[in-house]
Amino acid sequence: MNKMDIDDRIEIIANQLDSITDLIGFNLNVSDIKKSDELDRLYFLNDYIKQITTDLKKISDDIRIKDDAKWYWLMEYQHPKS
Repeated sequence: MNKMDIDDRIEIIANQLDSITDLIGFNLNVSDIKKSDELDRLYFLNDYIKQITTDLKKISDDIRIKDDAKWYWLMEYQHPKS
């Protein structure tokens, strides 16, 4: 598995987590659960998933940026234009 495969997989997982948090958020908003410690814990977990998603997207972006920079360097300096 190369870096771009890993990057793509991380991005897919992050997008899936985004969808999950959207669904959880919607369900919490329409829920009959009264304001309680349990509801607070559910919101905390949802926020935690969102943070993990953000972190995964940053990792994916870093991989892509570094790979793009490496490709640019190879094209510019290893195969210079005449």
